[in-house]
Amino acid sequence: MDLLPFLHQKIIFTPAEIAEKVGKLRSATTMLARLQKNGYVSKIRRGLYCVNNIATKLPEANKFQIASSINPSSFVAYHAAMDYHGLSHQVYYEVAIGTMNYFNSFDFDGYHYYSHITPINLAIENPIADSLVCVTSVERTIVDCIDRIDLCGGWEELANCLQSVSYIREEQVFELLQAYNKTALYKKTGFLFETLHLPVSLDFINKCRAYARNSVCHLTSDGDSDRFCQSWRIYVPDELLNRNNQNNYELI
Repeated sequence: MDLLPFLHQKIIFTPAEIAEKVGKLRSATTMLARLQKNGYVSKIRRGLYCVNNIATKLPEANKFQIASSINPSSFVAYHAAMDYHGLSHQVYYEVAIGTMNYFNSFDFDGYHYYSHITPINLAIENPIADSLVCVTSVERTIVDCIDRIDLCGGWEELANCLQSVSYIREEQVFELLQAYNKTALYKKTGFLFETLHLPVSLDFINKCRAYARNSVCHLTSDGDSDRFCQSWRIYVPDELLNRNNQNNYELI
């Protein structure tokens, strides 16, 4: 049986899917081994394969499709999601995968893939342009990256990504903030949206300020948040304020 047309249609597949096609798992295993040896398929990780380009013998699956295919709940997240949405500024070779089920990290085709257990299962999209991809919406990507700036490549990369955003569904952002229910996240989001002049209403900024309460927090956790912004009661990197303090914040 010629499996290649079927595999090129699937792009990413498991031995079980091959077994269902050929009728026996043993036959599927034998066929996969032969196809891999001849350069027609590549093993992504245990139990997961992708088809190769016939001419170049390179994997046809991209990093977004691979990240979305690890398990039924996996999706592209954090900086990789910024990259998918065309908002990233730096190139990274680590791909964060949001999931309800932990899996061991692995390397494939120059990228390192790792799992990040997610507490919520909201705002995950399956783009019409690529049915193999599951990715957080722009709004959830923003909220997730503000929550875990370290998984977005640091505050400078995050700021650059945010300033590339031309439209934000602020009602979805607020729904996500409510789902996470973290006082510090309201504070960080409101501060960054106001400081970077993102396209949201003043009402949204005021709601973030109201939910942020009086507590004090740090924008980053790596020690570089050394200036205190009295208006938001948040410690932030001095360099961030120096390049964006058009709001005349009271600084300490």
